[in-house]
This record gives sequence, structure tokens and C-alpha cells, in this order.
Amino acid sequence: MFVAMVALLPGVAVANPALALQGRVPGVLVEQTDFSPGSSPKIRVRGNRSFNASNDPLYVVDGMPLTTGLEAINPSDIESIDVLKDASATAIYGSRGANGVIIVTTKKGKEGRVQVNYDGYVGVQTVAKKMDLMNGAEWTEALREAYRATGMYHSDVPSAEEDAQMPRLAADPYALQSVLMAYDENGNYDPSKVRSFDWLDATLHSSLIHNHNLNIRGGSDKTQYSISASYLYNDGVIRNRDYEKYTVRMNLDQKIGKVLKVGMQTQYMHSLENEDIGVYSNATNNYPVSFPYDENGELILNPGGDAMLYNSLMDLDNAISQEKIDRYMGSYYLELDIWDGLKFRTNLGTDFRQRQDLDFRGSMTTANKGGLSTASNGGQKSYLFTLDNILTYSKNFNKKHDLSVTLLQSVQRYTQDTYSISVKDLPYEYQHFWNLGSAGSVTGVSSDYQKWTLASFMGRINYNILDRYLFTVSARYDGSSRLAEGNKWVLFPSAAFAWRIFDEPFMPQNGILSNLKLRLGWGMTGNSSVNPYQTLGGLGLKKYNYGGSGVIGYYPSTMPNPDLTWEKTAQTNLGIDFGFFNNRLSGSVDLYLQQTSDLLMSRQLPVVSGYESVMANIGKTRNKGIEIALSSVNFASEKGFNWTTDLMLYANKEEIVELYNGKKDDVGNQWFIGQPISVIYDYEFDRIWQDTPEDHAEMDKFNANGANFEPGTIKLVDQNGDYKITADDRVILGNDRPKLVASLNNTFSYKGFDLSIFLNGEFGKTITYSARHNLNGRENYVRLNYWTPSNPSNDCPRPNANQQPLYVSTIQYYNGTYVRVRDITLGYTLPSVLTKKAFIERLRFYASVQNPFLFTSFPGTDPEGARGLDYPNVRTFMFGANISF
Repeated sequence: MFVAMVALLPGVAVANPALALQGRVPGVLVEQTDFSPGSSPKIRVRGNRSFNASNDPLYVVDGMPLTTGLEAINPSDIESIDVLKDASATAIYGSRGANGVIIVTTKKGKEGRVQVNYDGYVGVQTVAKKMDLMNGAEWTEALREAYRATGMYHSDVPSAEEDAQMPRLAADPYALQSVLMAYDENGNYDPSKVRSFDWLDATLHSSLIHNHNLNIRGGSDKTQYSISASYLYNDGVIRNRDYEKYTVRMNLDQKIGKVLKVGMQTQYMHSLENEDIGVYSNATNNYPVSFPYDENGELILNPGGDAMLYNSLMDLDNAISQEKIDRYMGSYYLELDIWDGLKFRTNLGTDFRQRQDLDFRGSMTTANKGGLSTASNGGQKSYLFTLDNILTYSKNFNKKHDLSVTLLQSVQRYTQDTYSISVKDLPYEYQHFWNLGSAGSVTGVSSDYQKWTLASFMGRINYNILDRYLFTVSARYDGSSRLAEGNKWVLFPSAAFAWRIFDEPFMPQNGILSNLKLRLGWGMTGNSSVNPYQTLGGLGLKKYNYGGSGVIGYYPSTMPNPDLTWEKTAQTNLGIDFGFFNNRLSGSVDLYLQQTSDLLMSRQLPVVSGYESVMANIGKTRNKGIEIALSSVNFASEKGFNWTTDLMLYANKEEIVELYNGKKDDVGNQWFIGQPISVIYDYEFDRIWQDTPEDHAEMDKFNANGANFEPGTIKLVDQNGDYKITADDRVILGNDRPKLVASLNNTFSYKGFDLSIFLNGEFGKTITYSARHNLNGRENYVRLNYWTPSNPSNDCPRPNANQQPLYVSTIQYYNGTYVRVRDITLGYTLPSVLTKKAFIERLRFYASVQNPFLFTSFPGTDPEGARGLDYPNVRTFMFGANISF
């Protein structure tokens, strides 16, 4: 069984500790798809397996399984994070371990005197890279070209008379004046004098982030305790998008007599996040020559005069979208030492989560466009209850054999209650969402309830011979209420073997090799993460007019499937651990193969059945890969210079093996045999048609078959050479799964100074970046090298005022390879001879910068997964301290 352990770094400015896993564990892909405060990363352990069921790992905190991620946990409360990936390790969690397991252990009390620790930092976040939008002069010239393409702008050079006739400018006196002021009295045009307003800058600012953590722990030989509190605030680089979080935790372990021990780990978290109201993405639309305010300083509804473009700054003062979360997690145990090596432990876990969603949009917002104000108030309450009874027996025989047996009985129940109400026409807007009963009309009311249970029985045997031969066998029997009668229960077995080869007598003890261990494991896990009532079918509500009266009717909306059962994943893992030169160089290599069958996926049905699809167990997927971790001690000195390096590499290949129609592609869903679950399937961009005799001759062949190509439009690859662009010319262009993930961490220390530099990167993935490629003469655009008669570019087509370019999606696929310097931290620990005079045991100051450098050919703001369309990537500068009393 292989377990990867990660120790959290001090001063890591993340609201979610899962971000600390980025680039730290081979086989674990952590992508920050959203840089906004309070966002959670996407985590995949050894790829995706399922089409419709969850691909998220299982999170376990102090033995308590969670249904959501780690956003509620304070990073400073964490002692360690263990990641279970291989078959034997994850199989003990049965159905819940199919996508890997992330185990968090929080700090416990320690026997001895009271210890007080403070960890905190204060920092500033700035935008690392803004969207590269056109300025006023560039946008105006693109607009002219868009009208030239339609014959509505006749001059090849800027003309004040023709500028005044362009509808996009003529509709707004301010926008027109912004352009006309670039002409002198002789009609000469100076583009540097075009007046521009930076809509993005008006929504952004440098933001404050600070985090404070206080922990008190201590205890005696019978009682150990740990109490902590934390506060995190992130102002956010987009105005009015901040995040605030409070946590309180208490861990207690108490011995009662000689055979009984009880304890608890409890935590309460409250967070408030002001969420996206669209102000940033809407700001990228507005004309750079327009202005948000009129001569009286009032916000203009349609700056630029376009009836479809609204003033993004209205939302800063007149819109609010909040998410409030209260979460209580508790884990309580009783442990009884029955007899020599025989112990019984019962764990009771609770996870109560209450979320409230509040939304208000005033009249003058991009949502309501001067109409009636709207508001909504909704939320969700969920309760997870887990009870585990565990019996363990450990015995050593003749100092040569170690036997450990574990038996587990577990039950888990989850309930979720969701509600919402939305209204329109509030009598006074400053009430926001607090008095919905005063609104003129109710526009929507909804509620929902879900419940599911999981019961499990597990047995595991560990047998160790001479501390050289290690055997593990386990079996878990899980039953899920989500699945159909007769298919609820399934057995998940596993087996693993480890051989410490280095300890064998025949191994040479020459000082070169210092560790060698072989690991082999196989196991079966499952997945039942589908709608709890999927097997029962469902009804849809339909309102219609009957005899002049409104009537409610119901119709079958979801086809039941009484045969729905578990999605199963069989995994084989082969690994080797090694060390050289007294472990100055150490590492591990793992090879794995995962094969998932009975996939939970929607199967298409004939229309005459009355249903479009049905959830069924069909199809197979496969993941295989290699993981490499290397650590080296380059220099080592007790009081001098020290330098260590950690290198991580892994590659995963994800592919569909079989679908509901066998080994046949499903083009409609873009599922292809031998390809990942999600691919980019489109026409292939070749270049831009040019105004040359050769291109005209070739265009004529396509146009004779119904095309309408002309110079400046996109030329596609005609895959079959028939001079027709049809669906048969679409091909797989790539996918967003990296072919290789790598990270490198160097840590230096000299006396009291320490320096760490952490890099990571993804290689060989293709991503979609669709930001402002329309070139249709309306909203603003990113800077593009577009085609004109005088600029025969092969990058982007010619702007057109009547329509967006045909096949424009084909120029929106980019190489997503990147290397990022993720963190640089410099610290200094004061000598103890100085700190002890102030009754301080340890005092360390540090300065850190996160995300200082990004190396990529991707033209957008960030290729990691966050495209920067809703929130830009950020750079954080901070200063912090670690103090122990």
C-alpha cells in the first residue's frame, strides 16, 4: 500500500488547503480553474474515469468522510495530508475510494507544557496579467475594417466624414467625439489622440489579503487538547468580490482508567463570499471609446449607444450576490483496549452544512437594464452522519511475524434540503434581499429534498515477516440506497505485497544502495454517485392553459432503470522505492492500470419511446500512467549551507474503451474510442484565404459546392479532398488533459535563513480560449492580428460588421503548455538566545511572492484552466510570521 504524504508550507495564502497539493504528489492533478477568493480547485487523482458519476476524490478529515471539499478547513490546523492512490489503499474505502482518497489529519494536543503558536501574514494581491484588449484607436480601426468588408466604409484610410456615418459611433455622441478628436483641422488623423476609457481598470484594484491563526495545545499523560481559531480576509482584485472566513476548532483526547480512551475533533466555520455579478466579464464588452458617465456624473445605461451592450459599472453599486456558509464538523470516538493487542473503537462523525444564496439586482443593472428590480433568497441544508465500529487485533510472534487484523462495520446517511424564492419589483431598492414579501410579484418558488444511505462491512489482514515481506488483503462489502433493488450490494476486494529487498542478506552493503523496496497491488473500487432517485424515474411539471384557466400537469421526464448498479474500477499498481548514498538520493516510481466498467452513463433512446435517454451501466474506460518522485540532498551541514531538491513527474493516458454501442464512436456526444472522455472535436484551421490567383482558383472549387469563401475568411483543412466542408471534415484536435505534469522544488538554508523556490508545469494539452474573437464590429476584442487587404495575415479573419466570422471556433484552440514559478519564500528564524529572553520559543519572519512568473505561449491570461474571462489570475506579495511561546 502506497501513501503520499504532504506537509503544508507555512505562509501559503490559500483559503482552501487543497491548493497546497498542487505539484506536490505524483498522479494528483490540481488545477485552479478560478482565481476568485474562496474558490475551490479541481482535483483529479490518476485521471477521469466516469462520464456521469463523480470524478472527485473522497475527502476524509480525522476519520470523517466529507461530501464536499476542504474549503472549511483552516490550513494551519492541518498536521498532514495523505493521498491514497493505489488499489490496495483506496479499496478499504470501497465505493467511496474509486477516485482516490485525500486524508487530512489535524493537529492534536501534546503531553507537556502549554504551547501557544501564532501564524499570520498580510499581503497584497495584484492582477498578474490583464486581458490584452484593444485600446480606442485599435478598436476603431477594427470597426472601420468591419464596415469596409460590408461596403459601408469606402476609404482605405481613416476619414472623419465616414467615421461619423458608422452606426456604432453615430449612436453615441461621446464615442464619436472620442474618435473625431484624433483629427486636426486639416483632416489628418493621429491614432494616439483617440480617447480611450479602460473599462477593466475601472473594475480592478490592488487588494488586501490577511490571515491570522492562533493555536493553543498541551496536556498531561491522560488529557491532551488543542484549541485554535483563525480569520481570513481576501478583498479580491475585482471590486466588490471579497471573501471572509472564520474557523474555530477543538481537539480533545482523554484517557479514562487503563483501558478506555475517548476524544473528539470539532470545528465550526463561517464564510461570506461576495460572488460574481458579471462586472468583470461585462467590462470586456464595452467599447473603449465610450464612457460610463454622462455630463451630470450619472451612469449611462447603454454607453456606446448599442442597445445590446450595458454599462458594466452599474453593477458595482446596484447588484449584490452573496454566499454564506455555516458548517459544523465533528468526529467523536471511544476506544477500548479489550485485551493484549485487541481493541475496539467506535467513531461518530457529523457534518452539518448550511448555505444561503442571496442575490439582488437593481433597476440600473446589466441584468434588469432599467426595468424592475429583482431579488432572490435561497439556500441548502445538508447533514451527513457516519458511524464506524472498528475491531483491531495486533500481535507479534517470535519477533519475526507481525499480524494485524481489522474488522469494520459502517453506516452513512446524507440528507439535503434545498429551497428558493425569487421576486420582482421591490418598492425600495436599499432593502436588497431582506424583505422579499414587499415585492410586487413572486417570480419563482422551489424546494427539493434528497436522502441516501450507505452501509459497509470491511475486513483487512496485514501480515509482516521479518519486516521484509509485507502482505495486505482486504475486502469491503458496500450497499447503496441510490441503486436498484437487487443491485445495491457489491464486494470490493484488494491485495498488496511489498518486499524490502534492501534488507535481504544477499544485498551488498557497500554504501551506494541504501533502500530498495518493491510494491505490487491490485484492488477493486466502485462508484454510485448518481441521483439518489435515478432508478425510480421522475415526473416533470408542465403549466398550460385549459379552458381559460391555468392548469398544472405532470409528464414522465426520467425513465426508470431497475437494473442500475455499481460502476466498478479495477486497478493494478507496480511500484519501487529506492535510495542511494545513505538516501542522499531517494525516490519512487509507480506504474498503474485502471479499468472501469459498467459505466454510469446516459444511453440514447429512440424518440418513439417517449424519452431521450436513460441512465444505464454501459461502456468502459481505461487510465494508465507512470509517476516519478525524486528527492536529493545536494548539500548538508548542521550549521552551514543546506540544499535539497524535490522533482515530481507524472503522465496519465485516459481513454474510452467501449460505449453503449460497443467499440463504436458516439459523434453526437463527442465520445471516441481510444480518446479521453472530453476532447476538442471541430474543423481544423488551415490559414486565411488570400487575395491571390491561386487562392481564388481554389475558392471557386469550394464555392461551386455551396461555400461562400472570399479573401480574409477562414480556410479549413479539407480532410477528404472533395472541395466540400461537411461534418465529415471534423477531426479530433486535442484535449485539455496534460500529457506530462512536472514540478521542481528547491529549498536552501544557511544558519537562520531559509529560501524555497517552487515551480510546476503542464505540458501537451490543448485549451479553448474564446474571449472576444467575434470581430463583428460590436463589443471590444483582444488584440488580434486580423486580415486586411493591406495586412494579409494568416492568424485571424477579416472583421465583418454583419456577422461573426464563419468557423471562428477553429482559431480559438491553443497550446496550453506552461511552466509557472508558483512560490518563492525567503524566511529568517531568530536565534533562540535572543528569543528566549522575550519568552519566545521560536520566531520566524518571512516574505513570499506567489505566482511571480508564468512562461507560456498561450495568449490569454492563464492556461492552467482559469481563462481569465470571469476573474483574472493574481499575484500575491505577503509578509508573515510564525511565533511559538
